[in-house]
Amino acid sequence: MAVVEFVGNSGRDRDNIAANTSRLVNCYLEETTGGKWAFKSVLGSKPHAAMAGVFVRAMAEVGGLIYVVCGGALWTVDAAGSVVRLADIPDSDQTSISSNNGAITIAAGGEYFLWDGSTLTTPSGGAFEDVSSVEFVDYYTMMTEAGGRRIQWTAQAAPETLNGLYFATAEGRDDLIVRGVTLGSLFVVFKAASHELWYNTGGAGAQAFARVTGGVRDVGLAGYDLIAKLPSSGSGQAAFVGSDGRLYLFTGGTANAVSTRPVETAIAQCEALSVLAYEDEGHTFVALVFRDEVAWVYDLTTGLWHERAEGADQRPWSARRSVKLGRKWYVGQNGGQIVELVRSNRDGVTPLFREATSSTLTMDGQRFLTRELEFFPRQGISSADVQLSLSRDGGMTWTRDKPRPMGGQGNYGKRLIWRNLGQARSLTARIRWTNPEDVSFSAEARVVVG
Repeated sequence: MAVVEFVGNSGRDRDNIAANTSRLVNCYLEETTGGKWAFKSVLGSKPHAAMAGVFVRAMAEVGGLIYVVCGGALWTVDAAGSVVRLADIPDSDQTSISSNNGAITIAAGGEYFLWDGSTLTTPSGGAFEDVSSVEFVDYYTMMTEAGGRRIQWTAQAAPETLNGLYFATAEGRDDLIVRGVTLGSLFVVFKAASHELWYNTGGAGAQAFARVTGGVRDVGLAGYDLIAKLPSSGSGQAAFVGSDGRLYLFTGGTANAVSTRPVETAIAQCEALSVLAYEDEGHTFVALVFRDEVAWVYDLTTGLWHERAEGADQRPWSARRSVKLGRKWYVGQNGGQIVELVRSNRDGVTPLFREATSSTLTMDGQRFLTRELEFFPRQGISSADVQLSLSRDGGMTWTRDKPRPMGGQGNYGKRLIWRNLGQARSLTARIRWTNPEDVSFSAEARVVVG
C-alpha cells in the first residue's frame, strides 16, 4: 500500500499524450498544511450585463465604470449591470482603451478617439494619423503607429492636443510595432520580433520620452491581444506570448519564459486569441485563451498550470477580456456578454465539469493488479457522484465511468474507494465531478497493488 501523488501540473502534450497524462481541468492545486496539496475548483461565472453586438474588443475600468468597445460601439457597464451605449466606434480586432485627466482615449480601426464624457471626437495634428494603440504615462497619452515604427504623445494632461513634433522612432531593430503597453514607469513598445523600453525623461515637448540605454530585447509580441497587464500593474508586470511561441512574464523590465512544452505545443498548433488575468483567494492567474483549444492557465502563486474549459465536452473558454471593478473580476465574452467570476461552481446555469487525471503508474514493465484505489475528497457536504475511469495505454483509451457517491450532507466518514480494478502494465486514473458544491480533493491517492 502507498499514498502517491495523484496529479501535479497539467502536462499533457498534444504531440505526445502518453509522455505525461496529468491534467487538471477546471480545478487547480492549492497548498495545504504540512506541505501537502489539494485541488479545488476554478471560479465559475454568472451573467452581469449584455450589449447589443458581438466581439468584446477592449475593456477598462475608469472612475468606477467598465468601459467596453463591443459591436462597433463604446459602452459603459456599472457594478449593478446597467449598460449605456455612448457612441459608435469602428469594430476592429486592434482596439485599446485608456484614460487621461478624466477623458477616455481609444484606438480602434487605425484612428484615435477621445470621449470627454458627452462627445466623441477624433483629435488630429500629430506626427501620424494611423494609430494602433493608446496608453497613459504620467498624464501623457502615448500612441503607436499602425504598421510603422513611430510613437507619439499628446501634450501633458491634454489628450485632445497633439503636436507633429512630439514623436520618436522605435528603431532598435528593423521590425514594425504591434502595440505599446505601460508597465510601471516604463512605456514598452512591443514589435513583431523585439520590444523596446522607453521612459519619461522629465523633459518637455519633443524631449519628453527616450529609449532606455540598452533597452532593446529580442523577443516580440505574437499578436495584438496576446498580452495582459497583471493586477496591481503599478508593479510593472504583464504576461505575453512572445514571437518565439513562448509565454513570458514581464517584471521590472525583464521578460522570463514560464511556459512548458505542452503550452508551447498548443501555441504552435492552435489559434491563440487573447491573454487575460484575474485573481482568486490569493492566487493570480494568467489565462491563454484559444479558439480551438481549452485555455491554459498559469498560477503565479504556485508556478503551476491548469486548464479551463466549458461544458462536459470541454469546449474552449469563451472569455476574451478581463477587468477588475471594486473587488470583483469581470470577463467579456465574444457574444457581447459580461460575466462576473464567482465561486459558484457553475458557468451561468451549467455546472462546472471538473476533471483530474493522474500521471501513469508503471512497475518496470511488469503486470500488476490494482486491488484498491482511494481518493480523499472533502466529505460530508455533497451527495454527488465522482466518476472514475481508467486507461491502460497511457491515456489513449478509457474504460467506462465507475461512479461512487461522496456520501451526502453530514456523512464525513464516507470512503471514496474502488476495488479490484484489474491487471495492467500501466495504469492512468481519471476522476470527474460536476456537482455545484465547492468540493476539493487531496492531490494524493492511496493505491494497493499486487
